[in-house]
Amino acid sequence: MPRYPAANLLATLATAAAVALVADVARAQDQPLVFQGNLYDQLPEPFFPTMFKVRELDGDGFPDLILAGRDPDDRLMTRRGLGNGRFEALQTLAAPGFTDWLETGDIDADGLIDIVTAWRGDVPRLVVHRGIGSGLFDEAIVLAGVDFGGTGRDPQGIALGDFDRDGDLDIAVSNYISQSVDVFANHGKLAFERTDRVRLATFFGGVAYPRIVAAADMDGDGDLDLVANEVGGSRVAVLRNEAGRFVKAVEYRVPQIGNERPGAPGMQLADADGDGDMDVLVPALLLETTQKVVCFVNDGSGRLAERLVGDSSPTGYNFSLVGADFDGDGDMDIISGAAIPGTISVGRRTAAGAFTFEIDIAYQFGQLIRHLDAADVDGDCDLDLVGIDGPSRSVFVRRNVTPQQSGCGGGLASVEPADAPSMPKPFRGEVPRLDRDRDGAFTAADVAIWLSEISRPRAIGGTR
Repeated sequence: MPRYPAANLLATLATAAAVALVADVARAQDQPLVFQGNLYDQLPEPFFPTMFKVRELDGDGFPDLILAGRDPDDRLMTRRGLGNGRFEALQTLAAPGFTDWLETGDIDADGLIDIVTAWRGDVPRLVVHRGIGSGLFDEAIVLAGVDFGGTGRDPQGIALGDFDRDGDLDIAVSNYISQSVDVFANHGKLAFERTDRVRLATFFGGVAYPRIVAAADMDGDGDLDLVANEVGGSRVAVLRNEAGRFVKAVEYRVPQIGNERPGAPGMQLADADGDGDMDVLVPALLLETTQKVVCFVNDGSGRLAERLVGDSSPTGYNFSLVGADFDGDGDMDIISGAAIPGTISVGRRTAAGAFTFEIDIAYQFGQLIRHLDAADVDGDCDLDLVGIDGPSRSVFVRRNVTPQQSGCGGGLASVEPADAPSMPKPFRGEVPRLDRDRDGAFTAADVAIWLSEISRPRAIGGTR
């Protein structure tokens, strides 16, 4: 038997270990994303949830929820996370007006997290629920100096950030019907002044319906820019920050897919290609059966010229998405939520640097998956899926049990609770064929507008 020097033996073992590691990584990348069955909690009738934020509120180490909604009983809700994928009521706050979005941040600089939202209605209001400690919040205060004006109609999306770089949080609001974005500067003591109103789709025939607005440094110059999705215009708008002011929007259209121009009902900012800047993810709603997701690739200067298309739900109409690393392999997977029926499509990234997804499974749940997020709800250091189905008034969690390359996983076991409500039944009705964006044709964008405006808790088909 030949004798080898110790150094050669160690090198041989190291090479073998490296080969085994590469093989293990390759096998892990080939493994599908796996989630346990739905754990879900029924919200009180007639509250219709529109979106939520996952935040740790009460100091127990488990993520909690803050829920915006449309509610004839005028409520905004927080729910305590129990650490096993379930949530229980924490606090109910008065919200005399529909709320479609909320954000959290220390708006009054007192060291406590506050809730900022906008009340929709004939007289829109921008309000704050100040944090008072122990995960609780005070009743709403209308922010002083806020004036949406006669043309600022139907505030929906909210974004917080220090836009003028003076050390406090300012507020941006998307106006759904008047197709504009308002920016309010923070002057301290809850006094805010509108400093900008940027019109969207100025050269576009029809109504843009901007729904979500988000803040990020898109052009790498050190200040926060704004990005909004236009549901009716099937566009993404980038508003660059120029010395604390927002002057105009540069708009990018969702690419044509087959013979269709998709609707763009949702949006998330994420570094999809791993190059260090924020790209824009959009669920592409199509009239055809197979749905898609679109990535507007940021070239580092804030331009979104390149558009990539990936697979999504095999059925329904795409409405929401969340991009996150669900298998710990260092790239971004995408889970999409659809409507009619409510379908949750789990898309695993299959090639680094490409926008290609393997749809591992499509769960059917409810009627309209309005909002999705990723959070470690059970403390096992991997990302679980949290979402809401609007018409059934349900908060749901699917715990992630995918083998993680990062070594996470293996936390608390969960089973379907005995007291869970009956599963909501899929909606089988007809989509109204109306030209809602007034561009002269019935397209997927009109379906996206209709879905974003649904508000009745009992069934799909209400008005705002």
